[in-house]
Amino acid sequence: MTHVRRFVLVLVLGIALTGCNTVSKVLPPNDETLVYKMPYDVTYLRTLEALNSKPAPEWDLEDTDMTKGTIRVRNMNYSNLDDADFRIITFVVKRVDSETTSVSILPGKDQHVPGGDLLLKTIGERLGREVKA
Repeated sequence: MTHVRRFVLVLVLGIALTGCNTVSKVLPPNDETLVYKMPYDVTYLRTLEALNSKPAPEWDLEDTDMTKGTIRVRNMNYSNLDDADFRIITFVVKRVDSETTSVSILPGKDQHVPGGDLLLKTIGERLGREVKA
């Protein structure tokens, strides 16, 4: 009987370790920094408007802090089996000098979240229209 238990234990451990041995796709970082000749307040508000315009309907605003220059969005796609609803991206608006500001994704794990490139593109398009106007 002990041989059967050992066999079952080894079998269960083997299956568990095989399940942990998955190779995931490594996403390139979304480390692009958008720089514009615009005041900080206008850049922050236009970035907020771009993210709130639902460029990707599964992303919703979660938290904003204008004093810190942060805007956090969360993926609200609860139907995915890959835990998409745990995806969070924090955008940072910084003052470069008195007339220039920048927008980027918070360095670290936020830069590797799928969908960040689309959101950055949407922000870039919105701010690009503002500069030309």
